[in-house]
Amino acid sequence: MAESDTCFVLMPFGRKANPFPGPCQINFDNVYEKVIVPAVKRAGLEPLRADQEISGGLIHLAMFERLLLCKYAVADLTTANPNVYYELGIRHAVRPWSTVLLCEKRSRLPFDVGDLRAYMYSIDDNGELSNSDDDVGEIGRRLDDVKKKVEKDDEVTQDSPLFTLLTGHGYAGPDLTQLEAKMNDRAEFCKELETVRNVSGGKAVEMLQEIQKKYLPGTIDNAPVLFELFMAYRRVAAWKEMVALLGQMPPCLRKSVSVQEQYGMALGRLGDFDGAEEVLNGLIDKRGPTALTFCFLGVVRELRLLKVRENVKAGEKSENVEVQGALINAIEAFRAAFKLDPRMIFAGINAVALMDVKDPSDQELKDILPVVRYFIHDAVDSGKAAFWEHSAALEMSVLDNDKDRAAKALDLLKSDEHEPWMPVSALAILSLIREHREKRGAGQPWYLEVEDALQRLSQKTQPV
Repeated sequence: MAESDTCFVLMPFGRKANPFPGPCQINFDNVYEKVIVPAVKRAGLEPLRADQEISGGLIHLAMFERLLLCKYAVADLTTANPNVYYELGIRHAVRPWSTVLLCEKRSRLPFDVGDLRAYMYSIDDNGELSNSDDDVGEIGRRLDDVKKKVEKDDEVTQDSPLFTLLTGHGYAGPDLTQLEAKMNDRAEFCKELETVRNVSGGKAVEMLQEIQKKYLPGTIDNAPVLFELFMAYRRVAAWKEMVALLGQMPPCLRKSVSVQEQYGMALGRLGDFDGAEEVLNGLIDKRGPTALTFCFLGVVRELRLLKVRENVKAGEKSENVEVQGALINAIEAFRAAFKLDPRMIFAGINAVALMDVKDPSDQELKDILPVVRYFIHDAVDSGKAAFWEHSAALEMSVLDNDKDRAAKALDLLKSDEHEPWMPVSALAILSLIREHREKRGAGQPWYLEVEDALQRLSQKTQPV
């Protein structure tokens, strides 16, 4: 997709509460797919929303690049979403024209943008699009009109009041030449990374190391490129290479939350549990608690738990106080993540799975289990579920002793794209649940069937 053909879409994702008259919630994914996408394509452009950007996690950096460099943009101001207004402010500071504004017809635009020309699309009281054909036609027409004027280099009406004001004082916009060159470098880099996506094992690591040698000297200050490589190593479970790459990152990237979280997990995968905890607890102390950071901490503590149990079994000892302590600490981290964001199903399912291992009669487990179950079912029913959602559904089915649901979740999970270590992680938790239920006389024969299927899946993708 050529950059000149890209139309960047600024809008909320998923379902959002509506503070204005009309439906209580608006499904913005529906608005995007049924109105914005066909309208943009009707104008001969390709739509790109921020969550669709190919990026290993530094989505804000990729988003800023698109805001600055894309000739065309659509901004949905419905519900006065603060992220969208922030993005629109950036856009208005660097682009005098070619940003088409949208808003649901019963929403109220704030004073600062109230005089701007926004197209008002229609949603009924049930939250459904009620005039999508006309909406698609008009939005497409507005984009096409701007596009034709830009391509002919005709005078285009400025849609940025900020840029208009600054132009009167000699402002001509920033020079984006270097940024555009870096973005092009990243595009070429990402194409090469894609050649590794279907390769596993030592061969994949070797290919990534060759790509690193080719690009790294010239991209040391290109944070998105470095992060893409960092996450590419994660995809093939090259934990040592991840840790080594960290030392070559500029401080601003190395200290970022996304990098530090992944670094902590990499240390945990390498068995450096104390180092991993130091990194993640340091993040919590400096940046404050977040559900995601606590999830990473939970993963590290879960890995420690599995290692301690492995050592205990090797010594032919019964599970001791060390195992119990590791279990309690892992539960504590996942429970903290769940309390910060109950919608984060990875936190919820790990919390309840480990709580079931510790004590299935725990009242708190009984209290939060329905909440976790609800959000898992909601995620799976959304139609956008991926490996972790189906893995969570599988684990919940086992906890519920529902063989039919487990079979369905397992079947969906098999076709999900995933990194090679993911089935191994899911298998470890299910094995833990089974072993403890068997000790209590509550095991089910089909648990082993599920584990065998996951074992086969992991062998297909596990790096050598």
